[in-house]
Amino acid sequence: MARRAASLLCVEPRAHLDTLAHGIDALLTAARGSFERPVPTCPDWSVADLVVHIGGVWGWAARIVASGKRAERPDPPHDRTDAPLLAWARGEAELLLDTLGAADPDADCWTFGPPSTARFWFRRQALETVLHTWDAVHAIGEPEAIDPAIDPAIAADGVDEHLSVILPRALRRNPGRWSGQTVHLHRTDGEGEWVVRLGPGGEVVTERAHLKADLALRGSAEALWLWATNRMPLDALGIEQFGDAGVAAIWSAQTPF
Repeated sequence: MARRAASLLCVEPRAHLDTLAHGIDALLTAARGSFERPVPTCPDWSVADLVVHIGGVWGWAARIVASGKRAERPDPPHDRTDAPLLAWARGEAELLLDTLGAADPDADCWTFGPPSTARFWFRRQALETVLHTWDAVHAIGEPEAIDPAIDPAIAADGVDEHLSVILPRALRRNPGRWSGQTVHLHRTDGEGEWVVRLGPGGEVVTERAHLKADLALRGSAEALWLWATNRMPLDALGIEQFGDAGVAAIWSAQTPF
């Protein structure tokens, strides 16, 4: 079970749409000419695999919002070299932008988390694209070519969504070995504190509060989001850690996103 209050940031769909459009351009720019490179933050993926994944997600979400119903992911082209694969991904991205741009955010729609309206997909697609843009930029080994920093407000929204939507979904599928441990994430570059309790059987309870927990982590919104999604370890992100380090180890082992 997941429990949460209203969205911390109350980001408007138009802002998410702008974030999505910027992320699409940055991701596809980073991927061009780099398809064979591995993506260290997505083990076993190459940049080409990342483009196949995100292009399929863009097209999948577009078809869901257009129909209001669950849909199948579109197939990538048989030829997965640079030009055809990038053209396919760009086409799916444009379809998504056009579909969201014409959608009523409050229209009923199939989702895998709250709310059960198209508004869910504005947020989900913006945040997934930002995170995978970060993956792509770091995979090419030239972060100075494209600014990889994540806007703090977007990152805080990412933490909030991850704890309330993505983590519960993942643990329903694979509960792991949690037995009631608690983690407190405290953002240091703006408003944002979350306490998440991870119980047996995939139980996840998230509160936006300042409470004592087995493990407490303090860092920027970007650092907390990257850690929570298993992009980088705590020390590499400059996150302060207090309490039971074993909980952090379980998180890294049991929540591979």
